[in-house]
Parts: sequence; C-alpha cells; structure tokens
Amino acid sequence: MMARTKAFDTNEILYKAMNVFGNRGYEGTSLPDLITGLGIARQSIYDTYGTKWELFFAAVKHYMEQKNQELREHCDGLGTVVDKVEQVFTTIIKVLIDPELRLQCFIISSAIEQAPHNEELAAYLHANTELSEQIFYTMLERAVEEGEISQEVNIRDLAQFLVHERIALITSAKLGMDEPRLFGILQMVLLVFRTIQGSKAIDPN
Repeated sequence: MMARTKAFDTNEILYKAMNVFGNRGYEGTSLPDLITGLGIARQSIYDTYGTKWELFFAAVKHYMEQKNQELREHCDGLGTVVDKVEQVFTTIIKVLIDPELRLQCFIISSAIEQAPHNEELAAYLHANTELSEQIFYTMLERAVEEGEISQEVNIRDLAQFLVHERIALITSAKLGMDEPRLFGILQMVLLVFRTIQGSKAIDPN
C-alpha cells in the first residue's frame, strides 16, 4: 500500500512554527496555537513531527542551518573584512526590525531559555555557536593574511565577540530596542575593526 503524499510543504510548516514559537515562546505555545498557526490538523502534526518538543527542535535546527549558510556566504563573499562584518550585522538588524521576520528570529531566544532543561538542545546550541565562531574565525584569519587586521589581534577572541554581539542583538530587539539603537551597536562593532586595522587597510597602496 502506497504512503499518502503530504498535502503541505514541510519546510513551510517549519517557517510557520518559527513564528509561533518565536512569538509565544516554547512554554507559552499550546497545541491549539500550533494548529491555528501552522494551518494543519492535529494528527498531521503528530504524524509528521511527533511531539511539540520535536517540532520545536526541528524548527530551531531549520532556522539555525539557514542562518549558518547565510553567515558563511557573507563571510566568504567579496569586499573587505569591515564590509563583510557590516553586511552580516545589517542583515540581522533588517530581520529584527521586520514585524514578521523578527518572530522567526526570536525562536533563538526561546531555544536559549529551554537549553538548561534539555541536554540535547544545549549540546546542539553549543555546537552551533562553535560553528559560527569558526566561520568568523576563517574570515578573520584570511583578513590577517591579507593585511587587513593586525597580526597582534587575537582573532579567536574576536570571533567569539562577533558571535556574542549577534546573539545580543536578538535579545536587545526582543526587549524593545529600536532600529537606531540597533544600528548604533553595529557602528560600535565596526569601530572595533577600524582600531585593529593592519598595514594594508591603513595604506591600501
């Protein structure tokens, strides 16, 4: 007997789940909230994703994977290291000031809140943080080799700083920080880079 083809796009459902969990948080999201927000039947949720927790974890992973791919593309792209950092942070700020997209982003806050209560999620978030740091580190290592950043700079610490600031932006936006202040943080991040420029960045000729 052939399996019945699903009448919905599973990736689209995960997008909708990001919105629901991002808006209400994990604990504040009920099954009726999910049925309404996802637009599919209770049994379809169980059959496809299992429990509420499994759906939440799947949505977190889906979001993280997309953002890591986006981060890698920015860091591997053209331009100076300052250009790349500005693009990374401008992109996330644009998401955070968008009424709908910011809800998807806020699923990260919900995940962080739940991590102390679930070892698997905590391990996943830790591994994801290390991956983000490594993507930044590779970009910074290349910038040192090309003379854009001084060789005296501890780029491992700098990569950790960039990861921290990305997460801090999400938290600040959830607490109500407005667009000008978010961009103000970006300017301070860029100022850090301008104070550690290497010989090429200071004298490109």
